Amino acid sequence: MKTATIDDLRHRLTMVFSWLESGEDVVVKSDAATHASSPGKVDWTQSAAFRDRSQEHALSAAETAELYESYKGEH
Repeated sequence: MKTATIDDLRHRLTMVFSWLESGEDVVVKSDAATHASSPGKVDWTQSAAFRDRSQEHALSAAETAELYESYKGEH
């Protein structure tokens, strides 16, 4: 059985997936540093992921291509 930390899930997720794909059992454990830096309970209803976007403008395929082209040369 493999053990993964929260840090592994954040930064080495492909490694954890490879363990699972090879049939390994994986236990996820948090470490003290993760808990110490955690700000506390999160109110996910305030997350941008849950924002109502029904009235927002969505880019068309042509607008997306134009935006992509405008950023292509800026590095």
